[in-house]
Amino acid sequence: MKDKPIVIIGGGSIGQRHIKNLQSLGFSNIFCLKRAADPAFETKFQVEVLTDYRELEHIQPWAVFICNPTSLHVESLEIAVRNGAHIFMEKPLIHNEEGLQKARSIMEGYDKVFFIGFMLRFHPLVKALKGIIEEGELGDVYSARFEFGSYLPYWHPWEDYKISYASNNALGGGVINTITHELDLVQYFFGKPESVMTHKTNLHKLDIEVEELFEGILIYNNKLVTLHLDYLQKDYDRRIRMLFDEGSVTWNWHENELVVKKHKSEIKKIELKDFEVNQLYIDELKSFFELIEKGNIHHSLDKSHAFENTSITLALHQSSDTHKNVKI
Repeated sequence: MKDKPIVIIGGGSIGQRHIKNLQSLGFSNIFCLKRAADPAFETKFQVEVLTDYRELEHIQPWAVFICNPTSLHVESLEIAVRNGAHIFMEKPLIHNEEGLQKARSIMEGYDKVFFIGFMLRFHPLVKALKGIIEEGELGDVYSARFEFGSYLPYWHPWEDYKISYASNNALGGGVINTITHELDLVQYFFGKPESVMTHKTNLHKLDIEVEELFEGILIYNNKLVTLHLDYLQKDYDRRIRMLFDEGSVTWNWHENELVVKKHKSEIKKIELKDFEVNQLYIDELKSFFELIEKGNIHHSLDKSHAFENTSITLALHQSSDTHKNVKI
């Protein structure tokens, strides 16, 4: 399996991470599709650079990793399907309704593994939180808040953030489309909401054309979930807080801990020491290849989940644009 050809579409930071991780797992027959020839890239990463998607017909890739800007995902998806490859796509699937419908059409009846890369699901403390919900020791969740904030200019200091995909509507940017991990975790824990009520805004603090700040309420029949996303916090912050009938649980990315408070009981802390963020990316690759080995095309991060995640994302935009509650 590890000598089968793999093509990475896109040579940016996430494409480079996947190349390194694939090599660490023993995969050696790796190609990278880029816009132009890049001998320095080939030397640095020990891969062959392709500059024309038609070259894939000769390579016959076993797997394709789609790691380019969101606006190019459907085109890349079509190429991967045409070549009969298993597909690993970086989130999000796409950023508009037209692209979503085209992706559905392209993937209809496709019998290879499709995997959308929401790596936060592989975090040990996220898994532990999922276990607490399912075990029911604290009762039911009636309220949850998911927060993410990070200063966009700090993301890739080596490039002008104003021309990055995250800053441009045409490339599928904006904090709602770019930061979809939190929404994925909402789905992971609670499934699809019944409706959403949201507000997005550009405060013109970063001189970009997309929304910098978002607040949303995701409405379920037995709970309310709030979602906060922003490009503005200079101290990176990512956390989840859930309120249960008999207590609360807080996950803090920065502190690497899960704090469990049960009514009339001692506070319990689950700490994760010596945690390597890259392990999340390694673990999602292992999961992808395990699904291929088992021939399992129906799984929790399959095309159906990617479609649903995109549908909800579009509803978040629609609610803010129309100032109305939008049913999912």
